Amino acid sequence: MKSITILISLLLMPSITLAVDSSGNYAVWGVGKKSCFGFNKAMTKDGNDKYKHYIKGFLTAYNVFTEKTYSITGRMKEDEVIGWLTEYCEENPMSGLENALISFTFDHYDKRMKTSGSGAGR
Repeated sequence: MKSITILISLLLMPSITLAVDSSGNYAVWGVGKKSCFGFNKAMTKDGNDKYKHYIKGFLTAYNVFTEKTYSITGRMKEDEVIGWLTEYCEENPMSGLENALISFTFDHYDKRMKTSGSGAGR
């Protein structure tokens, strides 16, 4: 019953659609190709800006291309997003960073900000 509920929920969210080719593949650029293990290792050192920039770019693109979404992060701060990804990656070290980000978007979809509330932003 639980799997039927999840399936129905996913089918009712048409604005969360992954664009892939006919074989189910898509191109991943930059550090998104790195494993979660690599992400967590890099986040413990200085010079991890390339990961933070990639994450910000991914989330911005998500906001732009997802209907009725101002911010997928809701009111979360950058450190909270990084913390969520770090925890996910500790549990899934062989997963790719892009998979962690996709999981983040699915997990936070219902908590997203649909409008800016202040008229700020684009």
